[in-house]
Amino acid sequence: MTHAEVLAVIQAALSQRPAGQKVLVSAHEAAEIKILDYIEQVIAGIPVLTEGQVNTIAGVQSNLSWANAFPNSRYTFTINGFDATGAPVEINLIDKYPGYITIKTFVASTVHAIAISHNQFI
Repeated sequence: MTHAEVLAVIQAALSQRPAGQKVLVSAHEAAEIKILDYIEQVIAGIPVLTEGQVNTIAGVQSNLSWANAFPNSRYTFTINGFDATGAPVEINLIDKYPGYITIKTFVASTVHAIAISHNQFI
C-alpha cells in the first residue's frame, strides 16, 4: 500500500462527491481503515513486494509485467531465469517502466522477478 493509494481513498471520501452531498459514513470509514492499515504497515516496516513472470523467446525482447504497477520507475528488483532443463540463463535488462521491465534472453526461458519501490512509504 502506498501513500498515493491512501490519499486517493481520502480524496474520494471528502472531495470527489457531488456538490452539496455530505460525506458518506461508509466512505469515511473506508478512509479511516485505509489510514490505519497504512500506519500499521509503516510501523511494521514490512516491504510491499510485487512480482512478475514471463516466458521468453531466444533473442527477442520480452516485457515482464508487474502484478501491480509502481507509481514511477524508482524500484529495485531481483530477477532469475531458467531454461527448459532448469539451468540458469543470462538476462539482459533493456528498459524499466512503472508497469514492466523489458528484457532479452539468448535462450528460451521462464523469467521470474520480485520488486520493491524505493519510495513505497512516501
